[in-house]
Amino acid sequence: MFGITYDTWKEICNMYFSLGEKTQKSYLQWFPFSKLSDSDKDEICSEDFFEKYIATGGFVLFPEIMLCSENYIQKGDGSFRNSALISPLLYLVVQSVGMEVSKKYSSTRPVDISVYYAGNLKYKRAKYKKDYDDFFKDINASAEGYQYYIKTDVTNFFNTINVNTLIERINAICNRGDDTIPQAQLLLYKELLLYCGDGVFPLIENSVSSSYLATVVYLDPIDCDLYDFLRLRVPGITGFRMIRYVDDLYILFSSNRDTKGLNQIYNAVIYEYSSLLKEYGLAINASKCAWKQTKQINDDLKKSLYDEYVNEIEADLCAMFAGELERFLEDIYEQIGATGLTNSAYMNLIEKHFYRDDIEFTATEVFNYLVYDNRAELKSEEVSNVLERIIKRDVSILSIDPKRLSVMVIQAGGDRAIRAMLNQLFQRNRMGVWNSYDTTIAISYLIQSKFQHIDLLDVLYEKSKHLYAYYEYNCKTGFIGRTHREKPNRYLRCIGNDKKATFLYFMSLCEQKRSNHLGSYAFFKTFFDRISADMAYQTGGRAKKNGPSYQSYYHDKAFKALYSGIVNADAIIKQAHDLRNANPLSHSSAGLIDDNSTSQNIENVKRNLDSLIDQYSQMKGI
Repeated sequence: MFGITYDTWKEICNMYFSLGEKTQKSYLQWFPFSKLSDSDKDEICSEDFFEKYIATGGFVLFPEIMLCSENYIQKGDGSFRNSALISPLLYLVVQSVGMEVSKKYSSTRPVDISVYYAGNLKYKRAKYKKDYDDFFKDINASAEGYQYYIKTDVTNFFNTINVNTLIERINAICNRGDDTIPQAQLLLYKELLLYCGDGVFPLIENSVSSSYLATVVYLDPIDCDLYDFLRLRVPGITGFRMIRYVDDLYILFSSNRDTKGLNQIYNAVIYEYSSLLKEYGLAINASKCAWKQTKQINDDLKKSLYDEYVNEIEADLCAMFAGELERFLEDIYEQIGATGLTNSAYMNLIEKHFYRDDIEFTATEVFNYLVYDNRAELKSEEVSNVLERIIKRDVSILSIDPKRLSVMVIQAGGDRAIRAMLNQLFQRNRMGVWNSYDTTIAISYLIQSKFQHIDLLDVLYEKSKHLYAYYEYNCKTGFIGRTHREKPNRYLRCIGNDKKATFLYFMSLCEQKRSNHLGSYAFFKTFFDRISADMAYQTGGRAKKNGPSYQSYYHDKAFKALYSGIVNADAIIKQAHDLRNANPLSHSSAGLIDDNSTSQNIENVKRNLDSLIDQYSQMKGI
């Protein structure tokens, strides 16, 4: 239904199933993949599974698979991003859609514009490391040929992408030749993205597909127009190169102008770029834009820690920063007691303890390495003791940097520090002061402990039902079991190969998520009509010999005959038809405009229709 081929499905599944277990367990979005057995992976990758659940769109019938929740991803300043957490199967579908688009989309950018994004669909890379390294090497190699560079940034990039504009761009480029994407599929792509993003383009943790669509596709015409502007309309530029990593665009250039002339060039470029972004609903982040000499580029851009570029050997950071974690934590402890600790003060401490001007790495990258990879120092008694003292003095300090600080507490291996952290969390819950930062700390601990703390899970259930459901469905056991549920599979058997029925059901879900109850009912009632005809055909009811008689199921008589014997069926059918005839989205009478029906009334009718399908399919043994 979504235009996903089996080859693409296999490629995407293998991409994520082949990730190392340590990597999978480091992120909430990927954690469910670590719970799959080899046989589970084989089942999901199989052609039978693909044909039954993916090709038909049958996965949309499973509430657990269509689950979306809020994720807790933070920005550098500690604030939260508007991010989505989606079920692992839905995640694989989104990645597959992105790959299908990537196989048909041809960028219109000039060949000398370099574009990188987080991961790579062409080379089936799920992680960003290799592509960020390539970006870094490209920009450093190119910098030698230019005098200056302009660094740009886009404010709140992912959530401000206009999905309608994105889909129109895909339509314009992919439907120029013979290998096209049908309009119905483009509609499904649009609705899928909006469904996952709760009405906006989705920021999904570690989603290569989202990064590709946002970077390669959405920014394509902007880069082309800016390139022409630089080439034709900016006097004083004697040569330039554009290199992009997602929304970070670097413009390397040379000029024969003095400082005043360079400021004029910078202003012209920034104003033009800002104007181009505005046409696509985006805004430039002026505070993060600047022009500098290319010899200063490493002040803005540092090499990824995990693949050293210059010496091609692993830096001995453990020896270079021996004891620094303890000193860093002691400073935190002292500052909490003296003046308190703000986010900016915390970042200053990271710079103080982990910056060296004689290495290529930022203080943050060194800190990340010492937190995630330097287990020896983390497990020292000195580090564990100071962590315990920090938590007892003020556990809210963990909220400044929940993921890294809670990982330090957990990995330090000190039972006292962990108990202190958990006790403080439970106290905050009892006092009624639990907030999103506490949820972030709890998630980090639960991931590290493989979700083995029942009391903390109980708190999570109380604070976020959807987040708990994500754990229950996908992290507790292998999520493949959710596809074995009897009722949705029975509905799939009722539908058979009728992709139009799953299309209608999916569109009903999308309208429901937008709180458009009239739209949701219009699609659900049509779904009910269609699945009723499908069931009649399978059970020898009123149907043509060459297939279901959908035309017969426009009138209530056909439905009453089909569902005869089910208690209250006639009344349910009459109420459903009356509601359809009054729905301005289904019928010209538009009676509901003058009606005082509530959303609850509409939802009750939908539930009653669903009950008829459920009872009839069970009664007939479908």
